[in-house]
Amino acid sequence: MDYRRRDALQVLNQLYLGHISFLDAEYSRRIKKGNYTEKDRSWLVSLLRNIVKHHSFIDKVLKEYLPRWEKLPPEVQNLLRIGVGELFFHSSPSFAVVNEVVEITKEVEKEFTSLVNAVLRKIAEKRDYYSFILKEEGIELPPFLEEEWRNWIGEEELRALKKSLSLSPCLYVRVNTLKIKEDELRAKWREGGIESSTTVLSQALKVDIDYSTLISLPEYQEGLFYPQDLGSQLVVEAISPFIQGRVIDVCAGVGGKTFNLAQYLSGGEILAWDKKEDKINTLSKFLSWFNIDNVRPMVVDALHPPREFFSTADLVVVDAPCSGWGTIRRNPEILLKSPDLKKISHHQFSLLLSASSLVKRGGIMVYCVCSLTEEETKEVIEKWEAQKDKEWEKVNLGREKEMTIWPHQFNCDGFFVAAWRKK
Repeated sequence: MDYRRRDALQVLNQLYLGHISFLDAEYSRRIKKGNYTEKDRSWLVSLLRNIVKHHSFIDKVLKEYLPRWEKLPPEVQNLLRIGVGELFFHSSPSFAVVNEVVEITKEVEKEFTSLVNAVLRKIAEKRDYYSFILKEEGIELPPFLEEEWRNWIGEEELRALKKSLSLSPCLYVRVNTLKIKEDELRAKWREGGIESSTTVLSQALKVDIDYSTLISLPEYQEGLFYPQDLGSQLVVEAISPFIQGRVIDVCAGVGGKTFNLAQYLSGGEILAWDKKEDKINTLSKFLSWFNIDNVRPMVVDALHPPREFFSTADLVVVDAPCSGWGTIRRNPEILLKSPDLKKISHHQFSLLLSASSLVKRGGIMVYCVCSLTEEETKEVIEKWEAQKDKEWEKVNLGREKEMTIWPHQFNCDGFFVAAWRKK
């Protein structure tokens, strides 16, 4: 049995049973265990992401040939998804794809071998037709999200967005300017045969290798760069005029934005909070790698901050937990979930209320999420402003009062950002 398709089958089996929260964590675990080559890693990641990202279209095609689709065993459904996914998104010869999947079927669900063979052969005959439709229409979104985004950006932009979300995610890094300059890092990479390109931001590079190879590079172990999506870097760039004095990052996680904030801060300190100790431990390890000495990691629940920090911060960053709808290109598994937006947005509002107590007069509070639903963006801040209007004033982020980063604009994750000054 082909080990790549075997692993793809196992991942999909677990995913569709609801046993996997994050697709990348599961395939990364199997890749590491299986000692994959870079080419094979890229093949597996691409296949799984595309199957999950386009699961609605793939299942719709399969149901054209299988009216009793729901009656099939889950493992057979996933074998068919693997075959169709490879036909639509990879350049492998049709006969080879069909034969490989049929061979696996013989081992796991032998009585369905003829059915799998017949269905995949019929779909293979229309491979170019289906691939054309996918390219033209892009990703299929949940109806509520498609309607929201159409109202937000219009039909033409929505079409561009859906096509963009169909693409593979780009891999970006942030150059650690505390240790090396951008051109020096690129030169080191060129010597090793690694291609990189500049972006709209200085110190933000796009790298043309896979993630596993990236974090195995000696330059990563030396702390010369860290992986960070361009959208995340654009957020920090937008709020950079406010990065001074005491900065509190109340939902720091493992530190992506925290490290970026530290590069802009001169003469102050950053308090990096997260309620999960394992994340703070990881963040602390990275700080020593990156030679960052102006960040103080702390295990703190942002909903219950210590009173000693009340009214002490020049800047508070609320990078709130969210549904993640802006990260579909990179995390397509969200399309299989139904996040409780009401519960999530209530938590986001509560974080804003709590974090606001940390800001001193004249200080700034920033709210950002990597989601683009109205409930987590406009509705949260409207509710916040209705309650706190007399105490705060909205500040500009560039030319706008709010900043929305759409994935198709910069080939990155989507973000929403707003900021206020305490009067």
